[in-house]
Amino acid sequence: MASSRFASHVRLWLIISPLMICTLAPFIQDQTAFEISRSERASVEGVLGTEKADIAVASANARFREWFIDSGAVKASFAGSDAPTAFSDGGASTFGRGWMQHFWLTIYRALYRSAVAHHWLLGATVLILAIFNDGSVSRKIHAASAGFANPVSFHVAAHGLMLCFGIGASALLLPISLLANWWTYVVCLVGLLCWRLAASFHVGK
Repeated sequence: MASSRFASHVRLWLIISPLMICTLAPFIQDQTAFEISRSERASVEGVLGTEKADIAVASANARFREWFIDSGAVKASFAGSDAPTAFSDGGASTFGRGWMQHFWLTIYRALYRSAVAHHWLLGATVLILAIFNDGSVSRKIHAASAGFANPVSFHVAAHGLMLCFGIGASALLLPISLLANWWTYVVCLVGLLCWRLAASFHVGK
């Protein structure tokens, strides 16, 4: 199982891809790429309302301070580049500080986006459970009538779900504007794939 293709996709989309984004994105020199854009903030206010948008900001600020500032992680990460040296380092310390600053801005943006995305969690859970149940009923009806479903459907749906979760995890870190209504589209797509997964599971056996 650990060496299967599915497991390799889990590692790729849920572990390797986010780590690569955290490593490579901070190399971008444009400071504005690491700021939460006005259009993204406006979309959150438009979908959730001003009050919930403010709560998302406050939640991201509180978590970042508690987890990374109060714990000393941010200060420790800049300690090396702040240390005086007798010889010129050719700008390496300045480059390192820039990369680290962009890294922490990426982490903060992920916390902000996760605070926004959690407003879809309850509705998505209820919707997906209902859709999954409907797919299971459809599978039983199909099986009772001696129906057959191509196992490729189950395979594609399972990998499609993993792709959605991986892209969702990576989207929290991407240095682009992420409009709030995109989460609605993701939930709908995940629901569709869950239905296909349930409807195709062991049909014909």
